[in-house]
Amino acid sequence: MNAEGLKEAIKEALNENSELQESLKHLLQEAKVWKGKVSDLKKQKIIFEDSIVQAEQVLHDKENHIKSLTERLLKMKDQDPVLGEDLSDDGNLELEMKSESEIGAHSGNQLKGGSKELVYAAELNASLKTLGGEINQIYTFLSEVDETKEDLTERIKNLQTEQESLRSENAQFENENQKLRQKLKVMTEQYQENATKLHRKLIVEEKCRLEEEERLCKVDKRISLTAKQLETYRKQAEDLEKELDTTIHYYQRHSISFEKKARDNALAAWRAEKNLKYLKLINVHNRQYFLSLTAFS
Repeated sequence: MNAEGLKEAIKEALNENSELQESLKHLLQEAKVWKGKVSDLKKQKIIFEDSIVQAEQVLHDKENHIKSLTERLLKMKDQDPVLGEDLSDDGNLELEMKSESEIGAHSGNQLKGGSKELVYAAELNASLKTLGGEINQIYTFLSEVDETKEDLTERIKNLQTEQESLRSENAQFENENQKLRQKLKVMTEQYQENATKLHRKLIVEEKCRLEEEERLCKVDKRISLTAKQLETYRKQAEDLEKELDTTIHYYQRHSISFEKKARDNALAAWRAEKNLKYLKLINVHNRQYFLSLTAFS
């Protein structure tokens, strides 16, 4: 893996690590929200439980009050049979309301106090029924709260499990990231070392190149000078060649003239030799003639 590939891998790992940290942050925030909801539900549950305790206490007090009223009404039953029939018709203290005129017709002024207590008992019984319904609703709500709490607890456990998994993955990525960073550091050091060596080599090569260019420049100057000298020599050679041609032509002309003169001289010598032979013959002839003349004389 080269340095660029390693940097790209580290960049991807950092991006993935950042995404994991962001996801972990969201999960922590969500867990915090759910914990807040659970805390609120716990507070509401405590409030409702306190309300139930208070309602049960009120119910207990009212039951005691009803019990006291029932005892008083039972005592009144012995005094008035009509009132006893009204009480015996409702075993659960659900008393029927009668008009004050009917109660007054049967019991007179003596039962006015008992009638008021009877009305109060009926109203109290209705209140107890209403309170019982509210208590049932509270129990139902508490049951729903418990279910919601269980769901939230399970959700929190899942979030915590996912959080631990993300932390483990994050630690793994951190470890891998650390290894990649260490590897990048080593490769960077090697790269810098190689770059330094290469730079030194380039400096040496550049120096050699400059020296070579300087040497080539000198060689070019020498070549240029040599070329100029060659051009001078070529011109001199051309001049010498022209002069040689002129000299050759001159000597050729003179040679031809000398050859002609030589032929003429040879011919003249041949003629002179021929004349000399002729003269010698004449001289011999004349000598013989002279000798002959001398002899005859």
